[in-house]
Amino acid sequence: MPRNRGPLREQSFLIFSIVGGMLIGILAVLVLPALFGNGREVKPGLLLVVVVVTLVVAAFAVLLRQIIGKRLVGDRIEAALREHDGKWRHGRITVGYGQLSFQPYLWQVRIPSGTPVELEVSELGEDTGQRPPLRKIWSMNPQLHIVQVVTNRGLWELAGLPSQIEELRTRLSEPEATAHR
Repeated sequence: MPRNRGPLREQSFLIFSIVGGMLIGILAVLVLPALFGNGREVKPGLLLVVVVVTLVVAAFAVLLRQIIGKRLVGDRIEAALREHDGKWRHGRITVGYGQLSFQPYLWQVRIPSGTPVELEVSELGEDTGQRPPLRKIWSMNPQLHIVQVVTNRGLWELAGLPSQIEELRTRLSEPEATAHR
């Protein structure tokens, strides 16, 4: 994670996705059999216990994700990158003064895969608040902001949380901020 950790509201989509998915799954397992057939009734007390247990498990999952994610990513920045109008690839970015190295992930699961993409950055565009289209909601967090990156290999686009983009901007422009990495 970046050293200036992003605010909790930037993580809200992820947290609500985890909790919502777990609740929907558990409720489906309990409610659907009662609605369609086998004659058993779902008791409200049992339903309440299942919801509470699900919320506790979800809270533990979010905490575990934060701990494991910090160990896997370290001081690198997680983002999505693509050549202009190409296919988005998720990965982690190691930043130096005026350059970045993008290590793609395998299936968006934080497993480094393939060779890193080395780019010399001449300009990082302004954060205009542009977001991924809704049709990408299954593969991209809708809270990401898209900025343009002018490099030695042409125009690229980078999608990251606002705090990550600011961290990237700082590291790209300050030689002393990246000298110890």
